[in-house]
Amino acid sequence: MENIFMKSYKNPIIHNPEDHIIYQDNPARKLDDNYVYENPIMNARGFSLAASSKDTDPLRITEVFYGEHADTANDFYSKLNKAKETGDRSLAAAVITSKEYTLLQDSAVLGQNEELIRTGILTQIFEEIAAPNLAGKWNTFANDVRYLTNLPESKSPEPTFGGVSQTTIEVPKHGGSIAITDRARQVINGADVFGRLVSQLLQKRSLSESLIVRNAIEAIAATNDQTGVDFGIRSGTPPASTQNPIDLINTLINFFDATRGSWDTIVSKSFIFNEYSLNDIVRGGSVLNPLPQVGTVQEQSGPVPALQGVTWFRDNLMSSSTNMYVMDRTQAGKSFRGPTRAYTVTDPDTETEKYVTKSFFTTYIVDGTLIARVTGVAA
Repeated sequence: MENIFMKSYKNPIIHNPEDHIIYQDNPARKLDDNYVYENPIMNARGFSLAASSKDTDPLRITEVFYGEHADTANDFYSKLNKAKETGDRSLAAAVITSKEYTLLQDSAVLGQNEELIRTGILTQIFEEIAAPNLAGKWNTFANDVRYLTNLPESKSPEPTFGGVSQTTIEVPKHGGSIAITDRARQVINGADVFGRLVSQLLQKRSLSESLIVRNAIEAIAATNDQTGVDFGIRSGTPPASTQNPIDLINTLINFFDATRGSWDTIVSKSFIFNEYSLNDIVRGGSVLNPLPQVGTVQEQSGPVPALQGVTWFRDNLMSSSTNMYVMDRTQAGKSFRGPTRAYTVTDPDTETEKYVTKSFFTTYIVDGTLIARVTGVAA
């Protein structure tokens, strides 16, 4: 039988999705209605705002820490500000032993290349709802109250009312871990392999959550197709755009009017936005004029030329190279997040140290009538 008393937990923390505060945690305690968040460490939302302001004054950062934890502000600032570059993963990594990374054991390391892990921006699309109980119901009310006209004299209107539908929300658990043996720490020279893999683990978590959002969008939108036009088709001398998107735009406006929605979002691969923006008809310029600069389009979001009030999310995590997705994102979908745990387990018996992170996250399309797939917008 495993001797659990030989293990110890180092620096266990838990993030409360309701108040956005990080607390000290007891990993042995079950996350249920009886769980009590105690001993607050820092306000994660406050830290994010302070860090994004590019304020390098540690005294500003200490305002988001509680009690004795304010003394650790400088250390937290140097480490947690790297959160802009980190994300998550769903499968555990292998244990780092003395048999791994043999090339790093005998020679001096002069430098290294870091693998680029794109984490995606799709989690920014939908409003995020705190789900501390990991299950619940989401109500969608129908807009079918009637206002009657031309009532006869002395006749009171009959009452009408809107219907409601419910979606059951279940927030699943995701997680990953990185482990290293004591001997591996001693024999691997010139590189913090364990720390690097922890950073990659966090990046993979963000990537995993972006894919969850993508899969939810693509699964529902595929049931409601709208025929598009290829924004990038050109012909003639000099080559000029031959497809005018105005008919498609009007069709989509009418689609959302019919569903009582408000078109506010487009999602696609990056190059589709590029082809739309450089369409000669959209940009309203002569083909002889220099093409406008579109800037960095990958993993970005911003306004859409000729479509005031619509935001285009550009992310190459989207599966299709020929389609884009349109929606009323304020009503079509929601993301639900439960507590996020992180801790390090040391086990003298197996001579290992393991970093563990667990999170609860999912995305639901709560009103599928407010999202559609537009086909054929690229070749």
